[in-house]
Amino acid sequence: MTWGWFLRGLHHHGASAVLLVGGLHLLQTALYGAYKRPRELNWIVGVLLLGLLLAFALTGYLLPWDQTGYWATKVATGIAGAAPGAGETMQQLAQGGNEYGNLTLTRFYGLHVLVLPALTVGLIVAHLALFRRHGVTPRWGQSAATLRARTQPFWPDQLFRDVVAMAIALVALVTYVVVVGGAGLDAPADPSSNFDARPEWYFRPLFQLLKYFTGKAEIIVALGAPVVVGGVLLALPFLDRG
Repeated sequence: MTWGWFLRGLHHHGASAVLLVGGLHLLQTALYGAYKRPRELNWIVGVLLLGLLLAFALTGYLLPWDQTGYWATKVATGIAGAAPGAGETMQQLAQGGNEYGNLTLTRFYGLHVLVLPALTVGLIVAHLALFRRHGVTPRWGQSAATLRARTQPFWPDQLFRDVVAMAIALVALVTYVVVVGGAGLDAPADPSSNFDARPEWYFRPLFQLLKYFTGKAEIIVALGAPVVVGGVLLALPFLDRG
């Protein structure tokens, strides 16, 4: 398709950029202590938003229906299916049955373009409403009085800066796509092959961690590591009461 490589490149590399910026924003919020009272709920909403970004990445990875997306997603859903309790049921629900097929692709597409965007918009509205209610968190060594003295209206001061930043980010993304090229695309998915898939960089740490464990320990680590990391992030406002 004409310019198809360009659109796919923007979508693929833009997704990585969104995850990177989302992680940096979470880190900045943590360093500024913006998760503390009275902003605990907004921190939790932000962590949930980052989780939704990862869900976007996971569901979108399958949609090209190539070898990499097919086998990497099959590994991910297989790990989820090994969870005690409702794991197998959730796996069959996502797959549309016991095996991967047209129903799997349709359900992942529905999640990617309907369910996840709706949840994301709802949480973003809540995130911004809470932010407007509590205001900006002062940086180190900056009192609330100093912050009030430096306060400027969002329109047009801050909005202009945001537009400039977005324009710079867009130019950088377009330049990267043109120089590097579009997203890679492997052969069509072949369930009978033995393809050695590698996940994208944002899931690579978990993939590397699984290499150090075998058998039941592999499942425990694969399911436990995200739960532990997510649990610590969600509990941070209640662990740090300083």
